[in-house]
Amino acid sequence: MASSHFKHSQINQQMHLALALATIAIAAQAQTAPPVQILDAAGNPLPQCAFKPSSGLARLEPPLTNQMMVGISLDWSYETPLKSKEKTKNHTPAVYNAWLDLVPGTFNGTGFDASMLNWFGSEAGYVGAMLELTLNPPKDMRIADLKDLTPAMYDGISKACQTINQRYGVPIFLRWAHEMNGDWYGWGNEPRAFIESWQQLTNSVRKYTNMTAMVWAPNIGITYPFVGGSDGGARSTPRSNGTDFDLLDTNGDGKIDNFDDPYSPFWPGDEYVDWVGLSLYYYPRQNCHNNCPLPERYFEQLLTGGFNNPDTPGGGNTADWQRTRNFYQQFAASKNKPMMLPETGAPWIAEWATRAGATTEVAIKSAWYNQLLSTATLTTYPRLKLVVNFEERKPLALDGEPAIQDWRVTNNSVTLDWWNGKLTEFQGNLKFANELVYNCDGSVVIGTKGTASGATTTAGGSAVVTGAPSAASTSSKSGAVGLSGVVLSVLALLASFVL
Repeated sequence: MASSHFKHSQINQQMHLALALATIAIAAQAQTAPPVQILDAAGNPLPQCAFKPSSGLARLEPPLTNQMMVGISLDWSYETPLKSKEKTKNHTPAVYNAWLDLVPGTFNGTGFDASMLNWFGSEAGYVGAMLELTLNPPKDMRIADLKDLTPAMYDGISKACQTINQRYGVPIFLRWAHEMNGDWYGWGNEPRAFIESWQQLTNSVRKYTNMTAMVWAPNIGITYPFVGGSDGGARSTPRSNGTDFDLLDTNGDGKIDNFDDPYSPFWPGDEYVDWVGLSLYYYPRQNCHNNCPLPERYFEQLLTGGFNNPDTPGGGNTADWQRTRNFYQQFAASKNKPMMLPETGAPWIAEWATRAGATTEVAIKSAWYNQLLSTATLTTYPRLKLVVNFEERKPLALDGEPAIQDWRVTNNSVTLDWWNGKLTEFQGNLKFANELVYNCDGSVVIGTKGTASGATTTAGGSAVVTGAPSAASTSSKSGAVGLSGVVLSVLALLASFVL
């Protein structure tokens, strides 16, 4: 989301522990993915785990036709995938997003909280889902300073992803330094350093696992170049003699404005990207202080830079504008990349509910998801494979008026009933976690999850889990073997308190 606040929920370890302990009581009933062997006894990748580009599918791309997946970006301070699954009546989201920082000089030089990452992975494993990991440098860290992120740190996070892939059978969508084309994070607006960092991390991940896919995900560029940010503290657009001006001035007119390409300067190369993504929400229009109704075709207009979008400068459109703003065509269709909305939603402001002309919460959110979860969208945009709802509420002013914007779809009985009804209505075009089988070569096939010794399929190819699990993986796999995975996760957290 194009916002000035840092979306990473600040979760203390006491909260981790409480949630993990609560999980023990119900973990044995959870749908789980079996562990997947990636390494041989000597610690080398198994030959059968090599990625197979001849399949025509990207890493973690299931073979979907006229179908997509849904996901949830949880507020992990009070909710877990197990709780989410219970709410959605076993319409288990295929993906859960979590936030993690990579900070030089912390956690004994690794830069990240390994116990937290393990917890995210094990929790996703209890419900058989995939994990979207939004991994970021510190908010105020200029990307030029990413030289402080050493190869050892990149290798450390890559190995940790490999461990989760193998131990819990959980694939990871790794979204590194997202919204890099914005000015609300320190790493924004500096494409050369971003690309160098991205390529280093991608090379590291692929040394260790194909069950982790790299997701390149800028912010929707409809109001690019985002000068000023919503909190007044963001950096301004680079000056004519500033860093990377030559790359950002894509039309060569000596200035960076809304007719420059908001995406392509940050593209790291086709071979370094598995999935493309876009932070894309319903953004209430100016002077919309009563929970305004959603305009028709709003999603499509944002995605493609189409006509009649109220946010389009001048209210019109030019060939250059549409060419550079049509994210779907530029990066999903033309490059044959699967696409996701790694965070999306429609905000509701409860304090404005009684104002004249106000629209209900369900009306706003259903209007948004009726545009996303539709057969028309699947037909017109077949590369769109996943949408992830931002299941949080945040203070975020609208036109200078303070507001608490709420994007959640499972937070109260009214919206939850609507959401479950929508999932049921559209379930023939959706794939949920229990319908997906994950393999060590990065393939995701349609089938029924099995035990560690194998799985059955209904379509899409072989779902046999490659190899028998190693001693390391069987000793701490998720709920597929009862409670041991949770207990070990709790013990790891307890150990972190001592350390």
